[in-house]
Amino acid sequence: MIDTHAHLNFPYFEGNIEKIISSAQKSLVKKIICVSSSISDSEKAVALSKKYPAIYSAIGIHPQQTDPENRTSLEDQIRKLKKLAEDNSIVAIGECGLDYSPAPPPEKDRTRKDQQYLFEQQIKLAIKLNIPLIVHTRKAFEDTLSALEKYPKAWGVVHCYSAGKKAIEKVLNLGFLFGVDGNLTYDQGLQSVFTQIPLEKIILETDSPFLTPIPKRGEVNQPSFLPFIAEKLAEIKNVSVDEVDRATTQTAEKLFRL
Repeated sequence: MIDTHAHLNFPYFEGNIEKIISSAQKSLVKKIICVSSSISDSEKAVALSKKYPAIYSAIGIHPQQTDPENRTSLEDQIRKLKKLAEDNSIVAIGECGLDYSPAPPPEKDRTRKDQQYLFEQQIKLAIKLNIPLIVHTRKAFEDTLSALEKYPKAWGVVHCYSAGKKAIEKVLNLGFLFGVDGNLTYDQGLQSVFTQIPLEKIILETDSPFLTPIPKRGEVNQPSFLPFIAEKLAEIKNVSVDEVDRATTQTAEKLFRL
């Protein structure tokens, strides 16, 4: 299996990466994409991918300011991101997108104008590099969709998809995939939505250290918990776990060129 979205560059995992990778591989999670939310995160992701063969890096700037101490301009952050993107080890731009919900502490809100600027700059960068986007959208799906529609050459995945059944066709028409996370194991509404999404259009994500799946609720999420998401997806799709593993792995390998 491939965990296509884990924040191993977050402080939760500092000094514990080798143990996290070992535990993941024992759970048959062979590859992990380390996803970023700031310039400092992106730098750490690239460094981790160079040190550990099982880790691949995605660089990006979250719509909310996840690094409260970052006082550099948006233009400067984009300039730094473009410089990091010169490293050919990265496999995606993300996570990036739009988020109109209140930022949780210690994150800080950005204006919608600033979010849209950051998102469009990252869309353009992904197109230039011919790599996929990892798109974060919360309480902003229509605006996210509108931004992506302006750039028909963009492609990638909608991370932690939660926009409901009516939006499935819109995402498919854009050529994007659907990321599914640990909340699938306890959110019956989401389970109903994913029964309607073709299996070959889904990739597995833990979003570690967040969204810990049942039966590990209450613990810090990690890539080794990915099989619990696969098992729930197999259950609601009425297929074997092996079929979920095969389909989602092939889709992830194709998307990220792993």
